[in-house]
Amino acid sequence: MIAFENLALRFLAAAGLSAVLIAIYLRLSTRLRLVAVPRADRWHSQPTPNSGGIAILISCAIVYGIAGRGQYGSIAFFAGAVSILGLIDDRVGLRPLVKFAGQSIAAIGVIASGVVFRPTGWNPFDLAITYLWIAGITNAFNLIDNMDGLCAGVAIIIAGFRCWPAIQNGDIAGAQLLATIAGAFFGFLIFNYKPARIFMGDAGSMFAGFSLACLAIASPVPNTRIFVSAILGPALTFLYPIFDTMLVSVLRTTAGRPISVGGRDHSSHRLASSRLGERRAVWVLWALAALGSAAGAYTYRMPAGVLAIGGLLLIATAVFGVFLANLPACQMPESPQARSHQMTH
Repeated sequence: MIAFENLALRFLAAAGLSAVLIAIYLRLSTRLRLVAVPRADRWHSQPTPNSGGIAILISCAIVYGIAGRGQYGSIAFFAGAVSILGLIDDRVGLRPLVKFAGQSIAAIGVIASGVVFRPTGWNPFDLAITYLWIAGITNAFNLIDNMDGLCAGVAIIIAGFRCWPAIQNGDIAGAQLLATIAGAFFGFLIFNYKPARIFMGDAGSMFAGFSLACLAIASPVPNTRIFVSAILGPALTFLYPIFDTMLVSVLRTTAGRPISVGGRDHSSHRLASSRLGERRAVWVLWALAALGSAAGAYTYRMPAGVLAIGGLLLIATAVFGVFLANLPACQMPESPQARSHQMTH
């Protein structure tokens, strides 16, 4: 009971701080020109304040500084560094290779501190898997930040479901950090849910992906001795970000487009182009994230039994991906600026 009360307190503290900071940020964003203008490869149709992720970072840092007691210090430090890298990208637009190099340095820094995912027991292979995992999930969250409320909701869902296995395995510090992250993104989601008044930008999406990816493999878990289960647990937990990344990678590769170039070909855009609309599309993808995270959390309780559940879920997700790939191209909501342009030309 004490653990859950402590988690609730951290969640509420981070949520309250985040909401207050976002409210202040909104008042200053226009004056400081911290605004994302509509672009052909983006979904939003109105100039909107961005880089709200810095408020998420600050709220997490304050709660961590007061009550974190230095737990998972390397993850906290490099997650903050990645968020600042994202803030720079939000403001000046870094080249993809420069941004990836910064992410790689942060990932290597965490690995050097001792955070290594060991599903095989062979150190060189485990180091490579750890690096690919951290870098991959960081960029996966960057990719799913493409519609109002989507990325923030997924971050809250994954952090929330990850708390249970963390507590079950005695990782109270990890559960507390997860509760803090969930709270900070919840405070942000109040302003980011459709119609969004603010975007998190790379400062928020990269922070979410990096911190959650690291905490997922840093927490002590029982030795199942089943390689497939060791891999399946984290994969199911992050099912939706991985799914969307694979979908856009396949679609862009087959279309002859670079994966790093943005577009309106994500799962969220394709669902929104159907009769669902934006809000229901986000709800469907939140549900997918919750199913995957629940199955991933259950893996640590019954590593062998969850194989069947995980296998069925992966097959269903693959079918869902084929369905999305065959949906007609989505239409961008028309902005007032575009309508004015058409009327005058």
